[in-house]
Amino acid sequence: MILLSNGGTNIQRASGPSDTMIIGTVDGIAVLARTDKLWAVKHRALQGVFVSAVTALDDGTLFAATRGVGIARSDDGGMTWKWVNNGLSHYEFWSARAGKLQGRDVVFAGSLPAHLYVSENKGESWQELPALRHADSVARWTFPPPPRVGHIKDIVLDGDRLLVGIEIGALLVSTDFGKSFTELPVDPDPQECDIHRILVHPARPDRYIIANGIVGMMASEDGGKTWHRIAMPPQADYPDAIVIHPDHPDLLFMSVGVGWPLHWYERGRARGKIFRSADAGKTWERLLGGLPNGQRALFSALTIEAWSGGYALYAADTDGQVFESLDTGETWTIIADVAPVSKGEFYKGLVRDRVKLAGVDDIVANAKASKRWEDAGKKL
Repeated sequence: MILLSNGGTNIQRASGPSDTMIIGTVDGIAVLARTDKLWAVKHRALQGVFVSAVTALDDGTLFAATRGVGIARSDDGGMTWKWVNNGLSHYEFWSARAGKLQGRDVVFAGSLPAHLYVSENKGESWQELPALRHADSVARWTFPPPPRVGHIKDIVLDGDRLLVGIEIGALLVSTDFGKSFTELPVDPDPQECDIHRILVHPARPDRYIIANGIVGMMASEDGGKTWHRIAMPPQADYPDAIVIHPDHPDLLFMSVGVGWPLHWYERGRARGKIFRSADAGKTWERLLGGLPNGQRALFSALTIEAWSGGYALYAADTDGQVFESLDTGETWTIIADVAPVSKGEFYKGLVRDRVKLAGVDDIVANAKASKRWEDAGKKL
């Protein structure tokens, strides 16, 4: 099955094109089914709950991370869900990732404030990994909107390595199952380390690629010891969702907004776009076939499903439109309308004819970012 959400699994392998999709929205789970090449909403679940991430174990067990209610599990393909919060001390989750770490079946979940939890029994019980909070930069982890508290935005399981991205504050790696973490020097200033997504490919084990919401795309070729910026395309400032092809380590896809959130809210549109790179970000090509040009919404979720001889791309935006491409991103089709798919409150800030909201528009960032945003706003 295809998983589509802002903070969950977004790179998948399959034996062939899947006919079921699980989407995490601001109003629960939408289950889509494909028949005769057409998609339709088959079922809705967890309505009234903001689902920030969906992920799954190899046996198909699904997990939904929610903002405010904890973690839910489904054993029947998303039709019914059970709350599995035993051992949790936090209930607002922004990310989740299931899979194997050092040969063990695990589920990780990252909260706001930034605390990391792991379960090895399908969510029946959770254990916090307190070493994450021992990072030197922890006191400076933050987030521009209220309550201005940093959270875990991405979790990557890479064989023996566990990577955790903090929005905003740090990129951390552990090689001992979370008993200890090392901070990677993305930037000397933690408030410039706005980690949205992390890409690691087994064919390039020393290369990390990250979407940094403050400064754009970045990469390291030496296991995170040194970093450089990847040039962003014109009129593309804020990378949000990024994916890499499981079999082609230089083939990337990226969703972006023009300017930063405060610009979107002022102008009433994010002008969401999707780009493709065949050379690990050295050059980018904008994908437009069937995608809107200059739209108000942002593409807040992007997933690739690959199989032998082909792959498909899926994107969802803050209006709840779901797009599919079956030809490497050349053309796209709207396949469903569901509730908004969003990071945080973006869907509120980008809704049509909205009023200003204290918890959305009241954005405060560090001095460097504020100056960067001010300068960018003059050019937009």
